[in-house]
Amino acid sequence: MLVEARELLLGMDFRSARYQDALIEARQILALKPDAKDVANFLPTLEVLAPSVRQISTRHHPSTLHCQLLDQNLILPVTVHGESAHYILDNGFSLSGMSESEAKRLRLSVHLVPTQVDSMSGAKVNIHIAVVPDLALGETHLKNVAFYVFPDDQPPFNQLAPGHRGILGLQVVIALEHFMWQPASGTFAILSGTSDRPSPDTNLAFDGSSVFTQLKFRGTALDLSLDSGAQNTVLYPSFARQFSDLQNASAVQQHKVTGVGGSASIRSLTLPSLEFLLGGREVTLKPATVLLEENNSTSGWFKGNLGMDLLNQARSVDVDFGSMTLSLR
Repeated sequence: MLVEARELLLGMDFRSARYQDALIEARQILALKPDAKDVANFLPTLEVLAPSVRQISTRHHPSTLHCQLLDQNLILPVTVHGESAHYILDNGFSLSGMSESEAKRLRLSVHLVPTQVDSMSGAKVNIHIAVVPDLALGETHLKNVAFYVFPDDQPPFNQLAPGHRGILGLQVVIALEHFMWQPASGTFAILSGTSDRPSPDTNLAFDGSSVFTQLKFRGTALDLSLDSGAQNTVLYPSFARQFSDLQNASAVQQHKVTGVGGSASIRSLTLPSLEFLLGGREVTLKPATVLLEENNSTSGWFKGNLGMDLLNQARSVDVDFGSMTLSLR
């Protein structure tokens, strides 16, 4: 029980950018459980971040930005270390990320980390870390924001133009506290008035460095990881097992999953469409891909990975980490 409690604290400290506290928790976990491989692999990252990095919101005021939707990705205008850029908003990244060429363009110091990170494709990727002194989104400024630095040949960076090779990860997303976007108008708003207490309509939760949300299928509540950086929603083997009748409606195929680290081909089902209730609105997954093999370290926890194809069906999407609610209108 003590190890499990430490692991919960580690996840909470890391996603809140309290890296010194996270490092203490990681070392205590390893003292209690030396064979905790995930924590041991994570320790070098914390040892780089802990001495000098703490993400601080210096100004947090309501702002309205013009965002772009490119292949379902939500791209926001930012000012990074005094330079203009346009980065993808992706809470599925446990830490923000950028390419080596972007770090060089911004004149950032880069630190080697003797570890690897997991990707959606299941591949392990060698990483570096850089720290951005000031990151601005409208009137909101964050100081000392940590970024993983990846080789330029890794997706999605190898498909992005200069000045666009960056991803705003989980710590930045949480620091925004309450925001919404309207896909049709290309409007992204950082809102005020977030609640500090859960709402009766709570449908968001944290698990380590993951955010998950709840939707309904056939009247049954299901937990899916929420991933604003995923273009398409993918359902996991546990979904196929729970609704086994669906396996009779489709032949087994190979589905390509791509993430940082490359692509992997995974056995899957492709169904014409599935209907869900999400954030108070009906949404349609068309076509619906159901993986039949585990593809990463989180695919055994949830029923799927919920991407932007479902979220962007709404007129507006509201995310409030104060009330822990996701609302679609």
